[in-house]
Amino acid sequence: MPSPFQGGVIRELLNACRLSVTVYPQMSACGSRNLGASAAQRCIFHLVGRGSCWMQVPRRPPVRLETGDLVLLPRNAWHDLGASPSAASPALQSPEEAGVSITCGYFEFGETRANPILEALPDLLIVRAREQPHMKRIADLFGMEAGNRQAGDPVVLDKLAELLFVLAVRAHLESSEAKRGLLAVLADPRVGRALGAIHREPGRNWHIDALAALAGMSRSAFLAAFSKRVGVPPMQYLAEWRMRRAAALLGDRRNSVGSVASRLGYRSEAAFRRAFRRLQGVGPGALRRC
Repeated sequence: MPSPFQGGVIRELLNACRLSVTVYPQMSACGSRNLGASAAQRCIFHLVGRGSCWMQVPRRPPVRLETGDLVLLPRNAWHDLGASPSAASPALQSPEEAGVSITCGYFEFGETRANPILEALPDLLIVRAREQPHMKRIADLFGMEAGNRQAGDPVVLDKLAELLFVLAVRAHLESSEAKRGLLAVLADPRVGRALGAIHREPGRNWHIDALAALAGMSRSAFLAAFSKRVGVPPMQYLAEWRMRRAAALLGDRRNSVGSVASRLGYRSEAAFRRAFRRLQGVGPGALRRC
């Protein structure tokens, strides 16, 4: 079972990445053949609301999807949905023609940098409703709201999408032994404790010794373990995480540049602006004008 700090880190990353959702008006809008998308920060999803269908992806046997199952394709891999396991044949019925109800769309992350959650997920992630009954209730709400073309509220959809995505990632953490990237870090309780502390208090004046103490490791062992698991040294990750949080906070115009700088531990607004430009490629003002 994923720990509370694991869920917290995932939610914090999603908040910083500004997750939103786009739902296609009907399944045919996203295509029942050769589905895919090119945007790097999009994650295609299919949520089976009623009935069953089959999914085909290259170099894998066909997969049967049942009512309540959620499919995520974090790297938008080619895939095909059909009413039978041989759905690649255009003569066969599409899921819609067979009376299957599917909500299709994509989760989108409002940043241009590589997303550590998407990078850590497999090319195809299927969350089975029969194995995650608590998640099915959220999926049902999402499906109902997405199907309400007249009164469907984008804000409600975005919040439900965030919860649905977090639960899907948690299900993967709970069930899969083959973890990579960020999820491998969260599965390591020692490095994970330090990572969680960075996420909870990005404005704290962190030092390697304090983070190593949280992990219960020596300085050298912690540096090696963190760098191997995360891919960058702790201080570099801290700087990058501060800039992710800064970009999210600056999206709210009620937050001044100076208040964001102070909140994230910078002694002066000028130092913050320099760091932001160095890591984000543009200044805080330019980001707000986007």
